[in-house]
Amino acid sequence: MHNKNFVSLDEHQIFLQGPVVVFKWKNAKDWPVEYVSSNIEENLGYKKEDFLLSRIKYADIIFEDDLLRVSNEVSNYSLSECNMFEQEYGIVKSNGEIIWVYDYTTIVRDENEAITHFYGYILDITKHKRNEEALRRTERLNTVGEFAAGIAHEIRNPLTSLKGLLQLIKNGKIKEEYKDIMESELDRIESILNEFLILSKPHLTQYNKKDIHVLFKQILPLFETQVTYNNIQLVTEFDLEELLINCNENQLKQVFINFIKNAMEAMSNGGIIKIECKKEHNELCIRFIDEGSGISKENLKRLGEPFFTTKENGTGLGLMISYKIIEEHGGTIQVESQLGIGSTFKIKLPFC
Repeated sequence: MHNKNFVSLDEHQIFLQGPVVVFKWKNAKDWPVEYVSSNIEENLGYKKEDFLLSRIKYADIIFEDDLLRVSNEVSNYSLSECNMFEQEYGIVKSNGEIIWVYDYTTIVRDENEAITHFYGYILDITKHKRNEEALRRTERLNTVGEFAAGIAHEIRNPLTSLKGLLQLIKNGKIKEEYKDIMESELDRIESILNEFLILSKPHLTQYNKKDIHVLFKQILPLFETQVTYNNIQLVTEFDLEELLINCNENQLKQVFINFIKNAMEAMSNGGIIKIECKKEHNELCIRFIDEGSGISKENLKRLGEPFFTTKENGTGLGLMISYKIIEEHGGTIQVESQLGIGSTFKIKLPFC
């Protein structure tokens, strides 16, 4: 029995000397602290008594830029039925240094299920966060390198054609068709650069409340001639009620036009393209369903990558831009496809 107690005490001392600081604070304004482990000074630089005598409250040491978010998250967790939750935020040490902490919090309730206290187990994860940021920077640099290589590759081909044609013209071989080829190659270069600029420039985008019905009414007439010529039917199935979303209408139109064009290009033998817009689980769900050639499982994984495309003259940037626009609107894109049967591109967007 004596040995068992000794081990328990030893484990307790090891814990108190470790990196995890334990707080118990009241469910009251600014979270007054009722208990803090004795390793507080070693880890955060504060004296234990400052908390216990309410000279400092727990909210006072949370980094001010994170305080509102932390407070809102605590309120949301408190309204749920959970008894524990996790957070990451900044804490200001006594010397003014700001560190990142992982906070594992348990909720203490009374017999009436009212919350009285919180127990927080606080661990410094600053080093981990710095390593994470360094990895992100490395990934960004790699991505920039891939973009640069892709741009160079995509532009080199039309430039080679242009240089060859110019050499022929210099040698006196002038044909009318050379002008058309040169114009086409210059248009291709311009198209690649325009798409790349859309990706690279920061978006200070104006968002307005729009009805999705109106957006489609404005873009569908653009395809009337093309669908007739290619033996394609455009079928729409929309919910009758207003489908209002907060969006940049020009950007969303660009996405919808991209998806319709992609569907048409996948249907060389004609068929039906169905567009559905419906409310599902408090989200707007837009489906573009085609009867095209389909996409293999291997290629599905790569959709949205720069310069990956299954089209002969494509760049892959159109779909990547579409993914970026939908992400900036707080939405997601999912793709399902079967070879020889067709594909479904599903966009989910939050309602206003």
